[in-house]
Amino acid sequence: MGQRIRTAIVAIPIALFLIKMGGLFFAAGVLLLGLVGWREFARMLQAAGFKVYALTGCLGTALLILAAGLGIKALLLPLVTLFSLLVMLEGLYFYEEGHWPEKVGLTCMSLVYLGLPFAHFILLREITGPVHTIPVWGAMSLGEALLWVVMFATWASDTFAYFGGRLWGKTKLAPKISPKKTREGALCGFIGCVATVLLMGCLWLGYGLLPMLVLGVGIGIFAPLGDLVESILKRSCGIKDSGNFFPGHGGVLDRCDSLIFSVPLAYYFITQLLLG
Repeated sequence: MGQRIRTAIVAIPIALFLIKMGGLFFAAGVLLLGLVGWREFARMLQAAGFKVYALTGCLGTALLILAAGLGIKALLLPLVTLFSLLVMLEGLYFYEEGHWPEKVGLTCMSLVYLGLPFAHFILLREITGPVHTIPVWGAMSLGEALLWVVMFATWASDTFAYFGGRLWGKTKLAPKISPKKTREGALCGFIGCVATVLLMGCLWLGYGLLPMLVLGVGIGIFAPLGDLVESILKRSCGIKDSGNFFPGHGGVLDRCDSLIFSVPLAYYFITQLLLG
């Protein structure tokens, strides 16, 4: 418990500063998390006897995040396409090592599972629009405010699911993937997530009830799915935590698993429907 508190004391102020600053400061922080997450992904698979191609996988992930950080979101699809092809070419070079399909598939997965979602952290933060003000914190851009809504909703999903499961959990949700998760806990997480989006989106940002309800439902479904995907990844590799980047809390993937799914969903709902 002491280590968890010490880590939080250091990590929370840094996160608050980077989110507040935005721009290249925030992009640099996301890039660091993305690369550490990629390293955790590769090490987990290595522990299970699999390998990912470091040159194309890690470089592609970094360039996807950098493109978002530089505000060139039009490069995301070309980069994914190009590096998916380059992964296969790197695989040709190492073909004699064997397991070509698995290595190519897992390396391409790293681009989609890590590069693109972390790039969307930046895209969401940099959405432009009305400025909001809150006491102590001061002026807050629309992108910053929306990022906080998505993050708090995702954390509410995890927190309400945890405590709801402990209090009322009886029916296993996915026993072969994550034995401790229950349907009752998942329902509590869903309700907590939707309520958080409604409170922050309607009362604070002033958006309508219906779009915030739809956003809350979307995050309420996608956030736990992200958790389950990382759970099955760790279970397949036979490990408990993805890493120890946050001592006492686990690795980057352990802390960001739900956000990896909820942030891209929220970004496209917000840009294509809410603001579009």
